[in-house]
Amino acid sequence: MIESDGMSRRAFLGGVLASGAVAATMGLAGCAPQAKGDGSGNGSGKAQASASQGPSFLEAPDPVNDADIKETKEADVVVVGCGIAGMAAARAAADEGARVIVVEKSARFNCRGSMGSQLGSVGSSYQKEAGYPEIDKAALVNRYMQDTLQMANQFFLNYWFDHSGEDVDWFLELCDDVSVLAPDEGAPEGGLNGSVYLTARPTANIEGRYPAFPTAMSVNFDPSFPEDAGFYYPMLSFQEHVESKGGEFLYATWGRQLVKEDGRVTGVIVQDENGDYRKLVAAKAVVLACGDFGNNKEMLERYAPQALDLTCTYNSFDAKGEVCNLGEGHQMALWAGAAMEKAPYAPMSHLSDVADLLLVRRDGTRFINEELGAQSLCNAVMRCPGAVAYCVTGKAQGPKVLQPGPEAKQPEPLDTIEAAADAVGCDVAVLEATVSRYNELARSGVDDDFGKSPSALAPIEPPYYVYEGHPGSMLVIMGGIDCDDACRALNEEGCPVDGLYVAGNNQGCRFGAEYPMTAPGISHGLALSLGRLAGKNAATLA
Repeated sequence: MIESDGMSRRAFLGGVLASGAVAATMGLAGCAPQAKGDGSGNGSGKAQASASQGPSFLEAPDPVNDADIKETKEADVVVVGCGIAGMAAARAAADEGARVIVVEKSARFNCRGSMGSQLGSVGSSYQKEAGYPEIDKAALVNRYMQDTLQMANQFFLNYWFDHSGEDVDWFLELCDDVSVLAPDEGAPEGGLNGSVYLTARPTANIEGRYPAFPTAMSVNFDPSFPEDAGFYYPMLSFQEHVESKGGEFLYATWGRQLVKEDGRVTGVIVQDENGDYRKLVAAKAVVLACGDFGNNKEMLERYAPQALDLTCTYNSFDAKGEVCNLGEGHQMALWAGAAMEKAPYAPMSHLSDVADLLLVRRDGTRFINEELGAQSLCNAVMRCPGAVAYCVTGKAQGPKVLQPGPEAKQPEPLDTIEAAADAVGCDVAVLEATVSRYNELARSGVDDDFGKSPSALAPIEPPYYVYEGHPGSMLVIMGGIDCDDACRALNEEGCPVDGLYVAGNNQGCRFGAEYPMTAPGISHGLALSLGRLAGKNAATLA
């Protein structure tokens, strides 16, 4: 596969933990030099070797002939993908003095920074201004690791906890005006006008059995703003900063395959919207930050078959109007000899805001502690008959919807249990017994059946409200390329693929089987912090 004298991801020591630098400077006997690539960028890795026995995406394309290369550009670091992670990597590399080229197949920088997007961090100056409470590191990190079934890399969680506050300040420091709004405070009239508005979310459920820590701030969350407002101004400020240092952004340009020489990744072959190829030479390293593969059915079938029946709702498109998250970054890495992290992968399919409600199967029986949130709740519902559950609320709770959106409708009030059973489609006696038992538990303050916290228990009294809840949609799939603590891609033997770094949803080792709500906003938070780390390391450790 790949020539390397690097080390595996676990061997990190003392003071250099902050950057993962030991991973790039020490070696293990297990990472002996291996077969060199052929210079084509396709390597001789397991992905290519098994292509005839597996899905088509594992088969590396033929190398692009030199005669078909219209232009060659040189840089120190090439970043493929310009979302939060890619932009952070670009700025971090540029700030280290690297010449940077950024490639993005959309018409501009591209991230899921639409209205309501959250940015998770600990200890930013803006959180302190808003009165966020201090968070116990061990409590948050240990709970997160537990919720991800110990499949996440704890180094990344520790790094995010220790650095995310300063990283958010760094992300916003180039913006002309940043304002912090209270949770119930609307943005001033007149729209953005060049300003960034952070809506504070300083309270979270940290006392219940399924704690969520106060880590998130919503960015540009107001109905008066354009839907793609989100992170627009911070991202624009980063682009201008990178360009001021000699960096270049190639939009409407697709990464096609990595270039390898003597076993090392040395560049990228890209193609513009006119079909012209360019070779981007990376003297130091390439960073892949190309997003997930939620809209690639073949990749889902291989890596996350549990998500095949979910509709991917990712709403970003490339310059040709095609969906963005097709897994091209994963594929380029695989062709170059990198390996995917071990499954399972978590689909971001969340049902939320049902802690104080009653959930029943379609036969009218209760089946779960409704306090369970996000992905875990979805996992349980997906295992119900028909992959559907029914939410029953009453006078105390009022009507709610599991997945608010422009097409969501409030359920109609139902005066009788018979009408509620009819809405569920179950036997009246079964639902009546379920509600009666739930009310008995609520009045006693102890949920002997499923262990819900007393604070989330309240009787279900008429009028009733009933509606379906099913995890029918998925935003992203959280599975990526295996990597070490320095964000270097690893091959099947756990050895670094020289010259290749990963960030964002191209990067594995962040979530494992679960996308928990332990730390709201952590996906964007990790993209920012680890993107910055990957860019810095690409410029300094390569």
